[in-house]
Amino acid sequence: MTMSNLMSQIVISISEVMETMFYIPVEPREEETTVSEFSLSEAKDVQVATITFHGAFSGLISLIIPDNVLIMMTENFMGEDRDNLTYDHLEGTIKEALNMVAGNTFSKIDSETSFGLGVPQIISKTAVSKISGKMVVVDTMDGPIGIAVYLTK
Repeated sequence: MTMSNLMSQIVISISEVMETMFYIPVEPREEETTVSEFSLSEAKDVQVATITFHGAFSGLISLIIPDNVLIMMTENFMGEDRDNLTYDHLEGTIKEALNMVAGNTFSKIDSETSFGLGVPQIISKTAVSKISGKMVVVDTMDGPIGIAVYLTK
């Protein structure tokens, strides 16, 4: 599995998850970007979740979602009006979205290979600049979503 194949599967997975679970269509971008360029220029007010994985290869996936997009996702996912949402709802939504994207991705890679997923964690906005690895961005009608992958082995 090459990094390029992995990133292609992630784009497919985020499209499927966003459309099926959150009723949000996405459009993948062609060009690559870095996490720091994305978070500084396009998505200043963001929430970030990370999840580790291990199997044939190991690493970390980070999901970076602007607050306004995350609020819309949470409204759609929970069927609640934004006035009734708490930070816990938003945190739960981004963690669950990341878990679904990661699980969907690894189920598509190789049905014979087993991958283990860690527990999704929220990281601070100031830690975003420390995320490295390949990154893809998908656009929604309300803003971009970034997905970064860092391989450790």
